Amino acid sequence: MFEVTVHSEEALSGTLATEWENLIRGSMAEVFSHPAWYNAYRVAEGIREIGIVCARQNGELVGLLPLARCRNDYRGLFFPVVAPFARGDFQPPIIRPDLVAELLPQLLDKAIQHFKHPGTIWWPFIPNDDPSLPVLRDYFLRRGMPTFEETEVAPRLRVNGLSFAELEKTWSSNHRIDVRRRRKRLAETGAVSLWTPSTLEEAEALLSEFFEVHDEKWLSQGYPGKFQSPRARRLFTECLRRMWGRGMYFTTVRCGDVHVSYHFGFLSGGWIQWYRPAYRSEYFGFSPGKIHVALLLEEACRNGWNGLDFLLGEEPYKQLWSNETGRAVSIWAGSSSRAPSFWWFSKGKPYFRRRFVGSLFKAKAWYQNLLRRGMETKP
Repeated sequence: MFEVTVHSEEALSGTLATEWENLIRGSMAEVFSHPAWYNAYRVAEGIREIGIVCARQNGELVGLLPLARCRNDYRGLFFPVVAPFARGDFQPPIIRPDLVAELLPQLLDKAIQHFKHPGTIWWPFIPNDDPSLPVLRDYFLRRGMPTFEETEVAPRLRVNGLSFAELEKTWSSNHRIDVRRRRKRLAETGAVSLWTPSTLEEAEALLSEFFEVHDEKWLSQGYPGKFQSPRARRLFTECLRRMWGRGMYFTTVRCGDVHVSYHFGFLSGGWIQWYRPAYRSEYFGFSPGKIHVALLLEEACRNGWNGLDFLLGEEPYKQLWSNETGRAVSIWAGSSSRAPSFWWFSKGKPYFRRRFVGSLFKAKAWYQNLLRRGMETKP
């Protein structure tokens, strides 16, 4: 028998948070399932209507669903959804694996009861091999709730216990030669090293630099700058502060005294997680991102880690490095196939994304560049 209860945001600290950490420790999704990660989103996004559905067996915490009724931005036409209120590239339900089939339906029943008329339920980025995925599908089917799914690819490079020299030999000769050549050329301008901040204060100073470098690169290429938004800066700042010492792995490639490449990433379940990279545009010819990946792989080999997970996205450079491919599934479930919110997420939004997202990105980048030029000309 399970005791199932619902808690407010206060559960993100104190005793329950410690039990929560014990439940996720060592998993590949540990960072994105961490109470500190959820707390960062709660604070940065101002999330209010939170319901953390918890289950205990003989007093032990064995499962929880950290949910909220969240209102989307314009990309979701401002429709509210009930969903995990943090967003990571892997976001499985947090349940002891041997209890998923029995426990997940009970937790979902409690969540629907708590949120009363939840409308559309969205569960993003469940790893394709997670035991909760078939249970979730079956649950919505039995309740007669129409569903829509999207699948995204997650390339990764598994080290398999090799030394870095042995790992290099598994790459194509062209790739291996190019990585060495780029690294040698950069070293001719200054000593090349992988650097990590040793204190939170150093990391916060580096983060401000990262924001500027990241957006300068993207805006110069005609794409929007993510960190032109104060909300995005606030979220990454909260994530850094709350995940410091809890899986945060913020690194740079230094050439002499200059940071030429940045990676705001994590170490979770023995994997380096490639979350948000950036590099200085003036070093483009040296392929600083490629050098950064190679240095991180050296660290993985040296420390006996599993490898480098490039997380979600099929960018060609990820495919060049990877030797494995994972997948993550996002599920929308609606109260009715005719409900406006479910129609938008299942049909309207995918159509809009296919037809117009490129033009929207260009328009947004143009507007952000216009604002930046205006700021630069102000006395």
